[in-house]
Amino acid sequence: MMKRYLLLMACLWLAACAGIPEHFEKPRLSIADVRLKQAGLLEQRFVLTLRVQNPNKVDIPIDGLDTTLAIAGKPLAQGVSHERVTLPALGEALVPVEVTANLSGLLKAWRAVQGEGKYTLAGRLFVPMRADGVPFAYEGDLPALKGLFNQLVPGSENF
Repeated sequence: MMKRYLLLMACLWLAACAGIPEHFEKPRLSIADVRLKQAGLLEQRFVLTLRVQNPNKVDIPIDGLDTTLAIAGKPLAQGVSHERVTLPALGEALVPVEVTANLSGLLKAWRAVQGEGKYTLAGRLFVPMRADGVPFAYEGDLPALKGLFNQLVPGSENF
C-alpha cells in the first residue's frame, strides 16, 4: 500500500512540474483604462481595465487577480477579480477589475496628481501553476490618472 502511495505522489509531482515552463517570466501589467462605476459620498467604485502581457512561449491561464492602486506610496483603491482569462503565448489580454476607493484617499490622490510623480499598481495574478499567485508591480506617471478625477468632478481639469 505504501509503494502505491509513493508512486501516486511521484506521478502527481511530475505532472505538476510538467506544466511549469523552464524559464517562466512574470506577465507584465499596466492600466489601459479607468471608468467610474458608482460614486457615493464615502465610497467610490471604479473599473480598471488592465492590459496583461505574456512574454512566455506558452499560454498562461489566469483564474483571477488581487490588486492595489497606490499614489505616493499610499493605497488609493483595492479590488479583486475572479475573471478567468487565458493569456496567449507572446500575447496580451484586457482584464476588467472593480476597485473600491474612499473619499479620504481620493482627496489625497487628487492633491497628488496636481504635481508630478508616480502611481503604483501591485498585486497577484492567480494561476494554476502557483498556489500563492504570481506577484506583479507596475509604476506609471500620475498625469495619466487625471482622467479619473475628471469623471468624478467634471471641470476639475481647470483646477
